[in-house]
Amino acid sequence: MIKFFRIIRQRLLTENKFSKYLIYAIGEIVLIVIGILLALYLNNLNEKKQLKKDEIKVLNEIKSNLKSSIDAFERTLKSESDYLAQNKKILDYINTKQPYSTDLDLAFGTYFWILSSNPVTGGYDYLKSKGIELITNDSLRKNISFMFENEFAIIKNDNELWANNLQQNISYPYHVKHFIKYFPQNTDSLGIEYAKPIDYNTLMNDQMFQSINTEIISNRRWNIKSINDLVSRIKILIKEIDDDLKRL
Repeated sequence: MIKFFRIIRQRLLTENKFSKYLIYAIGEIVLIVIGILLALYLNNLNEKKQLKKDEIKVLNEIKSNLKSSIDAFERTLKSESDYLAQNKKILDYINTKQPYSTDLDLAFGTYFWILSSNPVTGGYDYLKSKGIELITNDSLRKNISFMFENEFAIIKNDNELWANNLQQNISYPYHVKHFIKYFPQNTDSLGIEYAKPIDYNTLMNDQMFQSINTEIISNRRWNIKSINDLVSRIKILIKEIDDDLKRL
């Protein structure tokens, strides 16, 4: 094509037809501009298609992460509820002044345990590396960011931080001072701990122990409520992502 235009240009110059050459030159410039604009348009179109593919990919990854996080939170809820039952068992023995029973040993071995909730964040981390503006739906982008930056942080920084402080500074030091840990011969699970009080009667009348146990009960209840509420909000966010994926 270029060779063809060059031949025409040379012929016009040879024939000294300046006016026709000028028209030809203008036409050639117009064609070049059109070619450049077309190339830019196609390049922009390809970029938009690639961005759309990236957006769909990251939304699916985030949705998968949120579902995995729900599974993790529900496991935490199950364990937290089991430990809460042990704390309540101790409280019931204290309130009703029941004598010592080996049935309490599992409760004594686990009453101070705390749980960690670890949401899956790989998809959101990938989104931040690509630029959060990759998500074109403004409302969805804000909701995803709020979930990962705020909602998950509250569970980690508020609930768990408070529980960790209570355990490290109060409940565990008290525990090692007043209990003896043991592992029954009929279980090979090192994940299950049992403990016997050094002095049961003194322990059950110790206001410090009662206060520790009720504080842990309060924290477990709050943690269970917080996680249940969070799981409900995660499910709503997953629905929003599904709706947006249909749009895309």
